[in-house]
Amino acid sequence: MRCQQPIQALRQVHGISVAQQPATLEASGLAAGRNRSDPPPAPTAVAVRAPTHPNTKIRQAKRLLSTLTLLGTMALTGCRSPERLPLELYLAIGTNPEQSISAELRDEFRERVRPLQQSFRRLHTDTQFQLSLYPEAGIAETLRQSNATGLAPDLINVNGDTALRLLNAGLVDPFPLSSEQRRLFNPNDLSRLELPDGRLAGLPLLIFPQLSCYNRERMATPPATVKELLQASAAGQPIGLNADMAYLLWSVGSLGALPALERMVHRQPPTPADRQAIQGWLAWLQEAGTQQRVSFYPDQKTAETELAEGLVTWIPCRSTALPSLRKRMGRALAVAPLPNGDSHQASPVNRLRVVALGRHSSARGRLRALEFAQYMVSPLAQRSLTLGAQNMLPANRFVSVPVQSSQTLATMVEAVRQGQVANPLVTLVHTNDPRLSELQTLITELAFGTISAPEATPRVIRILQGAS
Repeated sequence: MRCQQPIQALRQVHGISVAQQPATLEASGLAAGRNRSDPPPAPTAVAVRAPTHPNTKIRQAKRLLSTLTLLGTMALTGCRSPERLPLELYLAIGTNPEQSISAELRDEFRERVRPLQQSFRRLHTDTQFQLSLYPEAGIAETLRQSNATGLAPDLINVNGDTALRLLNAGLVDPFPLSSEQRRLFNPNDLSRLELPDGRLAGLPLLIFPQLSCYNRERMATPPATVKELLQASAAGQPIGLNADMAYLLWSVGSLGALPALERMVHRQPPTPADRQAIQGWLAWLQEAGTQQRVSFYPDQKTAETELAEGLVTWIPCRSTALPSLRKRMGRALAVAPLPNGDSHQASPVNRLRVVALGRHSSARGRLRALEFAQYMVSPLAQRSLTLGAQNMLPANRFVSVPVQSSQTLATMVEAVRQGQVANPLVTLVHTNDPRLSELQTLITELAFGTISAPEATPRVIRILQGAS
């Protein structure tokens, strides 16, 4: 077999044809040093350029450098089979609103992923990785730009609701999952990631539970019920609550209103018992808002800052915040399950993190991306992720969590158990559902005393039923 010329071999690495090389070296960005879809785009299509993401020029330079290095190596050592050329997987990670992208956060993610990358390379020695962080709120626009320029990531790690939104917009590909692979995950978790036509937005990877975070130096015993929570406030403990519905939904279960809200979302006519349950939940929120030592915050980042600075003693939190809070609070930080009701359990919204598929991987790159995704949900990888930062749980339901060795892990397992009751409602009403913004406005008015619980009850019913 004749050996390829170096520039021809580049087509296997970068998706560049010799004839269109001058036009595509810059337009394709040479940013990630990975395979692109075969066949390569026509020169006329390459000339149409989308707005450039701020990181694109950096990736262009990196890829150009890797190209020149590869050319020099091939010239000195001769050609190799394209199958043995390095393959780089580009991973894009979406960050939550309470996370500020910084060098420290990048290092945290790299340290978390590095053991998986190293062990995966033992199976696929030719694999290299590039990792980038993006604010999840703007990741859809980022993917539109990268898709237009052919620089889309191979894998995107985002929250489940975001993955659904991206699939609906045609910005990611459906994730293929066999019936045997589906058995690895809780059916309720998978249902949260499926469109009505059955397409799966991403592969479940991790669960970030919703808990309560408190200062153990100021609060000896965390409140076990919603009644005890308000009693602690009345006794002088400053309590923080987030007015965001995603952080307040836990109280719906505690107050026994979860079945009523589910029926309203299904547009069933409200019974007197439904109205009473919804009004009881709203009355509890209103009572909390009238207490002097209960503060409602507009966002979670503010609540976490107040806890870290000692201005409040207890807040609902998500496990994603634990590494940051540990650094700021040390041993004073403690966690507990969210308070139940007298006869009902809390309904926390546990956030699913998934890996979705980019749309511009080559056949070889797509296969490797799927192999890495499946490796990340293997028992070995899931256990490694869980025990590392101790702020997440495995999505693979057959991976055992050593709850005996860690109170934090035990609390997160309990939070996941609590959250299973909220999954049907979360499946029906995603964070991008327009009804949530209307409900959010109403809850804010209630918390600040603008309206009463009896006045708010019919409005909640109309919003959830989709009525004007």
